[in-house]
Amino acid sequence: LAQAATPAEAAEPAETALASEEPARAQEAETESEGVRSRRWPARRKTLVGVAAGAALVLLWAGTALATTQHLFGSSSVSGVAVGGMSPAQARTAIAHVLAPELEEPVTVTAGQASDQLVPAESGVSLDAQASVRRLTGFTLNPLTLISRLRGETVAAVAPVDAATLRTALDAHLETLSSGTKDATVSFDGTTPVLTPAVAGTGLDVEASVAQLSSGWPVGQDSVALVSGQTEPAVTDAEAQALIDDVLTPLLSGDLTVTAEGTAAQSAASGQLTLTPEQVVALTSVTSAQGEITASLDPDKVHEAVLAAMGAGIESAAQDSSFTIEGSPAGTPSFVAATPGAAVDSKALADSLLQAGTTGKDATARTVPLELSEVAAAHAESEAELGVAQVVGEYATAYYYDPVRTQNLVTGTAKINGTLVRPGETFSLAQVLGPIDAEHGFTSSGVLSGGVHSNAMGGGLSQVTTTTFNAAFEAGMDDVEHHPHSVWFTRYPAGREATLWTGHLDLKWKNSTPYAALVQAWAADGQVHVRLWSTPYYTVSITSSDKTNIRPVQVVHSTAASCVPYGGGQVGFDITVTRSRRAPEGASPADDVLSTSYQADNVLVCPSPEPAEPAEAAGEDGGGGE
Repeated sequence: LAQAATPAEAAEPAETALASEEPARAQEAETESEGVRSRRWPARRKTLVGVAAGAALVLLWAGTALATTQHLFGSSSVSGVAVGGMSPAQARTAIAHVLAPELEEPVTVTAGQASDQLVPAESGVSLDAQASVRRLTGFTLNPLTLISRLRGETVAAVAPVDAATLRTALDAHLETLSSGTKDATVSFDGTTPVLTPAVAGTGLDVEASVAQLSSGWPVGQDSVALVSGQTEPAVTDAEAQALIDDVLTPLLSGDLTVTAEGTAAQSAASGQLTLTPEQVVALTSVTSAQGEITASLDPDKVHEAVLAAMGAGIESAAQDSSFTIEGSPAGTPSFVAATPGAAVDSKALADSLLQAGTTGKDATARTVPLELSEVAAAHAESEAELGVAQVVGEYATAYYYDPVRTQNLVTGTAKINGTLVRPGETFSLAQVLGPIDAEHGFTSSGVLSGGVHSNAMGGGLSQVTTTTFNAAFEAGMDDVEHHPHSVWFTRYPAGREATLWTGHLDLKWKNSTPYAALVQAWAADGQVHVRLWSTPYYTVSITSSDKTNIRPVQVVHSTAASCVPYGGGQVGFDITVTRSRRAPEGASPADDVLSTSYQADNVLVCPSPEPAEPAEAAGEDGGGGE
């Protein structure tokens, strides 16, 4: 029989069972932990990838934002100026180069139906190239803006406006940018001022237009629409009436007087000027400008009235510094210092008359002194500055006995004697001689015109022309204009002579030296003399070629009514004269090469036979000719 188990024995199997369960639970727990870990890793990896991608996107976003501050992309432009592909600095330069000049050009501004032109740069508008570019490069993280910039964004240039300057500019265009508006005006009915009332109209609203443009000028537009509205007249009825009451009525209440007594012109004045109200009205004008209506006396009309009443002797012309010189072998220059002149100060006198007429209550208060102003000489050099020190060029030509012709030589040399030609000035013989007529001392004598010997006013003056030309030529003056005769006269140097025909042919030379040149001239003892006084400057060398291509004298029959029989003169030929000038410093002028071709001085047979003059005594073009 089996024995019953003791308590101790009964407990032993239970303990053994527990011991065997513990390793199983541990293994089961470890297996479960490994499963959890295997499930968590994919989720964590996804999170890390998402974080990395987000970080990359942020970096790309920030990099793009930064890039758009350093570079302009795509087809970016500022008011029509393409700046894509440029740096901000390059864009600023391009914008300034194109748009700044545009602001210097007039644009059309409109107000309703009216239009006018205005120059933006002169009206308070300027270009801010830096702010203009900043519109495309300012830092932003807005993705839409960044995308737009990468594609190429178009913005308007920043053109700030100075409101005060623009307001002034628009005020100046009120009249042209409005319609129907009329200022109050004042006219005269005899000596009574008459007011024409003002009328309101439509047109430019200056303040509203300034406010509209205060945010910036629309650069690049050919036309700018301004704000229009009702426009009030610039000159109101009240302002015009005030002018009548305060100025015009008292001005026309009595006579006004100008007196030379107590002035520098007292001894020269032949009387005083008294203006009646009727005469004052003729001198008075009423004008409106920039919203102000004013009255004034016309200075030119006041000047005319003063000279008519007091005589032209109250004014004196300023005298330039100059020289006097006697036309004779012994004559030497004598310096004459410049002196100021005196002239009626017409503007000041007109203002004084208006003031006296407005405030003066009696004849004394309505009398004003003559106002003179000093007139400075145009040229006030000292003697040393002019440099007229010695003879630098001189020439003489012989003339035959002919009292009539000699009169023209004496008159002509007297007129040019004492002429001062300053540095840079051009001497014109025709201008200095003036009118060639009997009233000015000339007479009719022999000339050569169209190859025909005849008589004309001023005959013989070509001898003065030739002598003057040679004196200036040897002095180194620039040859501006001279015309050789068609035939050669033995009293003149071949290839170095000139004729004169008023209105057609002249002798001109220019003084290209730093010193003035004084002309001295006279005709006496069978010779015409011309000297030029100055300071030596050019070293002059003149050479002449031989005579070539000799052409013999022939007999010519003329049917001209003015024909004078002529016994013939010199053969024709060609000759070349060369002048060289060497300047003391710097480049010297180019050589002057004068190539002259003379015709033969043919025998002239006329319809009515008359004794022929000797060849040497023949006239030549002087008052005119070829």
